[in-house]
Amino acid sequence: EVIMNIQTETHDNTTRLVSAPARPSLSVIIPALNEAGNIEKTIINVTRFITEYGFSDYELLFVDSGSTDGTQAVVENLLTREPHLKFIRTVSKGLGDSFRIGLEAASNDYVGWFPGDNETLPETIRNIFDQIGKYDAILPYTVNPWVRTVPRRVLSLIYTHTFNLLFGLHLKYFNGTCFFRRELLFPSIITTPSPAYMAEILVQLIKKKHISYIEVPMYIKLRDYGRTSVMKWKNVYLIGKTIL
Repeated sequence: EVIMNIQTETHDNTTRLVSAPARPSLSVIIPALNEAGNIEKTIINVTRFITEYGFSDYELLFVDSGSTDGTQAVVENLLTREPHLKFIRTVSKGLGDSFRIGLEAASNDYVGWFPGDNETLPETIRNIFDQIGKYDAILPYTVNPWVRTVPRRVLSLIYTHTFNLLFGLHLKYFNGTCFFRRELLFPSIITTPSPAYMAEILVQLIKKKHISYIEVPMYIKLRDYGRTSVMKWKNVYLIGKTIL
C-alpha cells in the first residue's frame, strides 16, 4: 500500500486535490562513546531536520558503546522528550560494530548514520535528506578536510585511493555518513568493527548489487567536546585486515 499526502493546487481560480508520495520511513543510527558534551546537540539537530523534511515515520537509534562520562544520563533525559529515540546499550568493539548493532535494530525504508560528536554541519544533513527516496544510496564526501589534522588527511587520501585501486571503484570518500535503502544491506557482510566497515559495505553493494547512488558534499567542523579516537594503530591493523 502506498500512502499519499493530499495537497491542493490552484490554477485559474479553481482548486483541485493532487497527491504526492509520502516520504520514505527513516532509521538514523547515532553511535557514540563518551560524548556527553555533544550528544544532545547531535540528536536535537538531526531531529530538527527530519521534521523539517517531513519524515513523519522515523526512529533515532542511539548506540552507546559503554560511555563513562555521563553520555547515558544525557540521552536518558532526552528519552522523556523524544518519543522516536531508542537507547541501545552495548559494549561495541568499534564504529563498525556499533553500526551493525544499529542496523539490526533498524526497521524503516532507509537507514544511515550520523556520529554523536556533532561534527556534521547542517549543509550535510540537507544534502543527504534531499536525495532520500531518489537513489539506493547517498554517499557523502568531505569538502572541507582542512578542519582535520594533516596526518589524518594524508591517511584518508591513502585509504580512499587504496580502496578505489584495489576494487575498481571511483568514489570520492569511503567513510561518510551514508544512507541506504535498508533492504539492500542484506545480506551484506560486516566483518570488521573498525572504520573500514563502510568501505566493506560499499564494495559489496556497488560491485555485486550494482546499486544506484549519488555522492553529495559533506561539511564537517571541529568537535566542541572531547577528542576523536579514530587514529589508532589497532584501527590501522583492522583496516589492513579488512582489505585483505
